[in-house]
Amino acid sequence: LLAWLVFFRMLTRRLSRLTERVESFERELSSEQSPPLVEKGDDIDYLASRFDLMARRIVAQLDLLKHKDAQRRQLVAQVSHDLRTPLASIQGYLEALRMKHETLEAEERGRFLAVALSETHRLGRQVEELFELAALDAREKQPDIEPFVMAELLYDVVQKHRPAAERAGVELTISATETESVLADIAMTERVLDNLISNAIDHSPRNTRVILTMSVRDGGAEITVADGGPGIRKEDLGQVFDPFYQAAGAERTGHAGLGLAIAQRLVVLQQGRLSAHNANGAVFTLWLPLASSS
Repeated sequence: LLAWLVFFRMLTRRLSRLTERVESFERELSSEQSPPLVEKGDDIDYLASRFDLMARRIVAQLDLLKHKDAQRRQLVAQVSHDLRTPLASIQGYLEALRMKHETLEAEERGRFLAVALSETHRLGRQVEELFELAALDAREKQPDIEPFVMAELLYDVVQKHRPAAERAGVELTISATETESVLADIAMTERVLDNLISNAIDHSPRNTRVILTMSVRDGGAEITVADGGPGIRKEDLGQVFDPFYQAAGAERTGHAGLGLAIAQRLVVLQQGRLSAHNANGAVFTLWLPLASSS
């Protein structure tokens, strides 16, 4: 009888500990881990280990949901801010035209209309970027993978951006002599390069250079886009591909970045890599697999 009582006491004590653990988890739903139970190898220990695994998974899912919800709230707030700016500008110029139409000179009316039209184009681009980002996050866009010569595309894209670079007082240079083909979606890759080069020009002061280079590395084509700006703060490097990322203290011009967020998602869809680091300015590195290595 005494042995049975001792066994019953040990059994109920361990069951009580497990019950307390479940109740504590239900109350707190926190990410703190409970101290591990001493395993004996019986059914109760198996139940305890399964509970620990379940608890960790639930906590991880809750943390992820909290993070996603915070991102969603930030995204909605940023979208509202960035769309409100051009809308307010359009409204202001159109109201001024309506109120002062009779007194404004023809040249002045034309200038007001030109600004309002420019703002509508800007608003349209922002809306298109939002739709594109949403489609990429929902995996609605799929790449059309085919081989093409990367250097040829690079030179074509650089030529397209030379007028913008000249207007900004920035020299745009390229070094790409390799003839290897990559296996990727040419339209998506062009979109990525457009975003990287535009971003580099925007962040380069006058009389500086944006330098593009291409090399073959690790079975792929590696393209770097280096700007002449101040670079990216170390603590911000991990956020440059987040939607609407803007470095602390940076002057807001137009709207904050969707271009890099879109570029990163397009690269991932093509089984490539996109990263950023500092070297006398910001350097973005794009890697895409070679057709010959596939």
